[in-house]
Amino acid sequence: MAQQIQDLVESIQKEGIDKANEKAAKIISEANSKAKEIINQAKKDASKMLSDAEKEIALRDQSAQASLQQASRDVQLSLKKALTAQLDSLLVKKTGEAFTGDNLVKLIKSVISLDLTDAKTTELQLSEKEFKALAAELTKELGSEIKKGLEIKPVKNVNVGFRLAEKDGSGYFDFSDEAAAKLMTPFLSPAIAEIVFK
Repeated sequence: MAQQIQDLVESIQKEGIDKANEKAAKIISEANSKAKEIINQAKKDASKMLSDAEKEIALRDQSAQASLQQASRDVQLSLKKALTAQLDSLLVKKTGEAFTGDNLVKLIKSVISLDLTDAKTTELQLSEKEFKALAAELTKELGSEIKKGLEIKPVKNVNVGFRLAEKDGSGYFDFSDEAAAKLMTPFLSPAIAEIVFK
């Protein structure tokens, strides 16, 4: 009987150990399965975070590149505008220098000889400074036109160059430095732009 009790105790112990081992194996299996799920989810999360970070970096790079391109265009436009303003100013200055003294007298004589207007109804308008400096020479050079009725007058709204105006104020031909420069500017700007922005 003692043997039977002993066998029974051993059998109970063995069953308990077997059940405990089964339970432990099941717990370990579930833990391993759960660990694999957590690792897989962590890998997915890490992959998504990496993908999102790469997209954000690409977007920032694209934005930075677009900003850089815009800044480059702005600099080019500013440079073009500044150069054009400088060249226009230089053109007006150089044209103004050419529209003085003997050059101005020759230009006026050439324009008057084109018969753009009728001498009876026309006046030659000059700046007060040029009128004082050139009145005698212009009277000599344009004597025949003056006899026909051409008048030579100093005016305040002409700085350099001259205008041929109708006496009644109905119209005029502008041969001032600014008008001549404006006429030449469109022909010079493309060449300048090609040199600067080639």
